[in-house]
Amino acid sequence: MGIDRYTHLASAYRYLLVRCGRLLKGIDPDKVVFCCFQGRSYGDNPRVISERLHELRPETKIVWLFTREAEKRVRGQLPDYVRPVFYKTKEAFLEQATARVWVDNFTKQRYLTLKKGRQFYVQTWHGDRAIKKICYDLNLPNESRRIEEDCARVLTGSTFGENMYRSCFRYRGEYIRAGSPRNDILVRNDPAQIAAVRRKLGIPDGTRLLLYAPTYRDNEKVIPKRMQMDLDRTLKRLEAKTGESWLCLFRAHYLSQGIDLEAVKDRIVDVTRYEDMSELLLAADMVLTDYSSCALDFIVRDRPALFFIPDWEEYKAARGVYFDMHEAPFLLAHDQDELEKLIDSLTPEQARENCAAIRDWFGYYETGSATDAACEYILSRLGSNQRMTD
Repeated sequence: MGIDRYTHLASAYRYLLVRCGRLLKGIDPDKVVFCCFQGRSYGDNPRVISERLHELRPETKIVWLFTREAEKRVRGQLPDYVRPVFYKTKEAFLEQATARVWVDNFTKQRYLTLKKGRQFYVQTWHGDRAIKKICYDLNLPNESRRIEEDCARVLTGSTFGENMYRSCFRYRGEYIRAGSPRNDILVRNDPAQIAAVRRKLGIPDGTRLLLYAPTYRDNEKVIPKRMQMDLDRTLKRLEAKTGESWLCLFRAHYLSQGIDLEAVKDRIVDVTRYEDMSELLLAADMVLTDYSSCALDFIVRDRPALFFIPDWEEYKAARGVYFDMHEAPFLLAHDQDELEKLIDSLTPEQARENCAAIRDWFGYYETGSATDAACEYILSRLGSNQRMTD
């Protein structure tokens, strides 16, 4: 049997499973199913919403979908009220078929249909200000990432994000315009929370943190094994500039296998498997990336975000991008010398001005209350009093 035929048969089976499960079991008006990065994580926007939803309405039945590897990894982190279910199993499809609300930060497959007027979908996509193109904008064959606007709400934190979702998801529905829930702690920027995260990471007092978070390459199976920059030189340059001690938090993209860190192992804290990226952004004093939108979350804190892009032309040709990074008000470096010159010249005031310019360029409206806005929408759909329509 050909792969395409097998895929179609599997999708048909799952579609029928969802429809039959809904018909036989009905829809539970108190159940919400969460999924993060296709079951790979207990984090990002879904986690923040899940935990706040429980605070506001403890009787809500909260189900999380995990791959087997992820469930094993996060088992000790899950609150007692979370019921974990393995991703893409018959049980997972039945949970989705019978939940009032689905909350996700990734795309869902076409066979996961919703019952109009009885089920609702909250899309909390993990990059409101993407650099690299996604979904329909990639012009891939057999693309099936359209969001059903009559059943959905999409969270946004910028006018750029709104326009991107119209294009990449072909979405024409309504938005919850309050920002990304994961960014609420960054907007608040609470010193007590910052200190608590640093303690959790085991960072010595008085040490400053560079968060290095490169993304993956479509034209390579892994992040280059050899670092494209000299991290040791970079940290020494920061220390010479500030007169303070620096460590690097290293976070690899989940689609990559990471970089060989042996040469700088004494100056690195590998946080690749740390579930909550927002906490890392909260703890960091500076972010260094290439094409990751995490830097565009970080700038709400008015701290410097640097982009190191020595392979810009190759990356742009391989992936496709929404804009030329040289036209945005980014702090860009194309090689090690440019990176060190940026570090030498940057002042706190220039960093604040740069962050404000980036926010203006993208049309930010991060409010710090996105979590409550998302929960308000979900709560309005839960319970036996929810209007039922066929």
